[in-house]
Amino acid sequence: MESPPVKLPRIASVVATAAIAPAVLLSSPAFAADASSAAPAAPSAPTAPDQDPQGAKPAEPSAKTPAADPAADYRAEIQKILDDPSRGPGVREAAMAALKGTVADMQTFLTTGLPQQQLEDDRVRVARIGEAGGKGVRRAADEAMRVNTQKALTDFLKEGQHVARLDDDRVEMMRMLNGAGRGITQAVNDLMSNGTREQIREFVATGQHKIRAVDDRVALFSMLNGAGPGLKEGIIKLLEGNATPEQLREFMTKGQHALRDDDNKVDISRMVNGAGPELKKAALAALKGTPEDRAAFLKTGQHVARAKDKAAGHTGGTETGTGTGTGTGTTGVQPAGAKGTTGNTNVTPAGGSSSTPLASTGAGSETWIAGTGAAALAAGAGLVIANRRRRASAEG
Repeated sequence: MESPPVKLPRIASVVATAAIAPAVLLSSPAFAADASSAAPAAPSAPTAPDQDPQGAKPAEPSAKTPAADPAADYRAEIQKILDDPSRGPGVREAAMAALKGTVADMQTFLTTGLPQQQLEDDRVRVARIGEAGGKGVRRAADEAMRVNTQKALTDFLKEGQHVARLDDDRVEMMRMLNGAGRGITQAVNDLMSNGTREQIREFVATGQHKIRAVDDRVALFSMLNGAGPGLKEGIIKLLEGNATPEQLREFMTKGQHALRDDDNKVDISRMVNGAGPELKKAALAALKGTPEDRAAFLKTGQHVARAKDKAAGHTGGTETGTGTGTGTGTTGVQPAGAKGTTGNTNVTPAGGSSSTPLASTGAGSETWIAGTGAAALAAGAGLVIANRRRRASAEG
């Protein structure tokens, strides 16, 4: 029996399906996966950079960072040390030498040379501060040098010296009170009560001089009352010459005593004229002695010698001066047997303490006294006055 005939529309559908089947299979994901696994793909470039959206060429890979240069680092570090103004000469010299050397030289300086040179420079600084300081500063500096470590030296330089100096400054201010004028006394009392370390240091270093200059001028005006001719001339010249604080202090501690002693020499020389043997002997001894000897003779020695001459029946001789008892000069002429002059017996600096000894005229300054005759003594007194006038002219 024959099969029934196939309808044409169905045949056409089958044919079409068969024709498109390969294209559908090839484009499906499963087929693509199988295809990729079947045929190996070409490997991609390992360092290929991404393309930018515009399709520009990829940037070139950056160059490698160069290796660190130890020599450059050492030089930079050493230069910083040289730029530090607090570094001492030993460190600077060693640093300059290291810069001129090899890398090993620079490394050695930074690791061992620098600490050694710093220690030595600090030792030198501590020693100098100790030498210039007071007792407390010297003691603290010696202790730091004895320990001899960087910490001990650094502690002294940063703080220890200042603490010790404050103690020294306080001691110095207390010494200033000995014979000080009103200004110095007030300033010292105020600072001792509530002054800071910096204020006390400034006063001791510089401030005291301006205040003392005022005190010195007041003292000089007071000294004019009853001063001998030489001393009076020197005071007036100083006050009229707009003297500096240093010049005023020099006069108060030294200059006044030289002039006062010249006046005393003149008084003693005049006293010897016609004096009894004991008075003459004591006067000549005083003229050959020190300024203190002459001041003591005018104050007491002459009276003891006169008493001895009087007891022995010697009443001759004259004496000069009014004997004010202040040691500030002589005036007029008194007959023999009168009270006598005390002369310029003030040997203590006015207007402030000073450890400076009295000025001396020098050894052999009295060799002009030859024999005991009145003529020689009078000539000697004239030489003293002439020397004083020549000195005043030279200074003017």
